[in-house]
Amino acid sequence: MRDEFGDYGIDTITNFKNPKRIRLTVACVYLESYFANSDRGMVAKAIQVLDEHKIELDVFPGFGTKTAWNTLPNTTEPIADTNDAYKAIYKAAKAKIRQMGCGFVIPLPVIFGEFVHRGYGIAPKVPGELTRLCMISATGNSDQMDFLHEIGHAAGLGHEKNDSHPRNFMHQASPRTTIYKYQIEAFAKAPFSVG
Repeated sequence: MRDEFGDYGIDTITNFKNPKRIRLTVACVYLESYFANSDRGMVAKAIQVLDEHKIELDVFPGFGTKTAWNTLPNTTEPIADTNDAYKAIYKAAKAKIRQMGCGFVIPLPVIFGEFVHRGYGIAPKVPGELTRLCMISATGNSDQMDFLHEIGHAAGLGHEKNDSHPRNFMHQASPRTTIYKYQIEAFAKAPFSVG
């Protein structure tokens, strides 16, 4: 198989550390439809996993709790699975992130909320925008890797459907525990990567 980062069907190196420490910038907001009161530990898990590969995950704000301050008002309905709906929520999230005082140049917006599209998380490409939109449902896998999986999509990674080792974080099986070298290299090239 091949994607924009080269051949990856044979890449099974799981202990690769990026030669230079890089930083991924992510900004999170919540929708009123998100029925949990926190990120369920997914951000902390992603920070831990990426740190093992010399990648810093810098998340704004620095806490994973839903509050009135970081929640978009009037968002009680699930987000429709249409380009127009994704574009509208992307713009609302970016405005909220600016209002909250995020100083990142190009943050990846991650929205914790409910959506019509099936799955625990989605990363739709918003037409005309540099970064994708990541959305995470309050219902998710027990391995706490949904957040990392979706920011992987935002870095240009696809699902590892043909992987004989279904523990890769881009696989849809659970529990997911590994990251391959080419995936670390993809994070280093992501639009929301600094360093």
